[in-house]
Amino acid sequence: MTAMKVMILAAGLGTRLRPLTLERAKPAVPLLGKPLIIRLIQDLLHQGAQSFRINLHHLPHTIERLFEAPSWNSLPVSFSHEPRILGTAGGLKANEEFFDQGTFLLANGDIVLDASLRNALAFHRERGALATLILCPQTPPYRYYPMKIDDEFRLVDYKGFGSRKPARKETYVFTGVHILEPEIFDFIPPATFSGITDDAYVAALTQGKALYGYPVQGYWNDLGDPRRYLNAQRDLLTAAGRRPPTALSPAATVHTSSRVGPFVSAEKGCYFDAHSTAENSILWEHVVMEKGSSVQDCIVGSGMVIRGRHVNEIITRYGVTTIA
Repeated sequence: MTAMKVMILAAGLGTRLRPLTLERAKPAVPLLGKPLIIRLIQDLLHQGAQSFRINLHHLPHTIERLFEAPSWNSLPVSFSHEPRILGTAGGLKANEEFFDQGTFLLANGDIVLDASLRNALAFHRERGALATLILCPQTPPYRYYPMKIDDEFRLVDYKGFGSRKPARKETYVFTGVHILEPEIFDFIPPATFSGITDDAYVAALTQGKALYGYPVQGYWNDLGDPRRYLNAQRDLLTAAGRRPPTALSPAATVHTSSRVGPFVSAEKGCYFDAHSTAENSILWEHVVMEKGSSVQDCIVGSGMVIRGRHVNEIITRYGVTTIA
């Protein structure tokens, strides 16, 4: 990937992950010891990205302070604060001056993506595209709106617009990553709430612009809800081939009589007392598992003390909810 700039969308409220997102913004949520937004930035840097603009609104300090840590304070990021949420297109428009070097990327800050974008970028430039959406295969039953493309990779019947040619038989999911040209700013009104997919792209299509989708192979997940958060952890631990499939911080303490795993992560400062157990669960920082306690299919916020048995719960200082 040729060096380019990237906008990461991180202003959202993360309502589907509450009460976890009452504690920190969703892009700051940890996954196997690393916040989502750090994972994304490091991956895109590895692919050749140059610098990043991050828009902030909800609990902005929980994202900003990540980049104060010695491990990440050299990452090339800058921030755009939104006192009022502007939406995916409005937030981009507010940073128009940042994107002064041609082709750039726009990405959701709450995704896990392990896929090369090199071929997609080459395709985008060869076609002289305004926008190319990065897609991954999706099979029925569809969890997300099924995206379809024709043989020229144009999106078919996109919100009532797009290509009218026959679609390929394959269906896809949009990953939340866009390859864009600065011309996209012509289709976004300034200083107002607007969405990139619902407003800017529809405006471009009505003026005859082509919208492309490019399928990539690899792993994609968005942490849209607690179950997908747990599934993402399981997927990554399985792909890493860890035996046992756990991810315990070196700064976590585990009693010899406790049982941790499979598919458990525990951040720094976690303590597992005698005969405590954890399975298919995510423990944020400084969680104490008291003697004989257990969690199964749970997500535990930072600083919590766990007593008794818990199954399918989010447990935080802001309350406890059931995972559907």
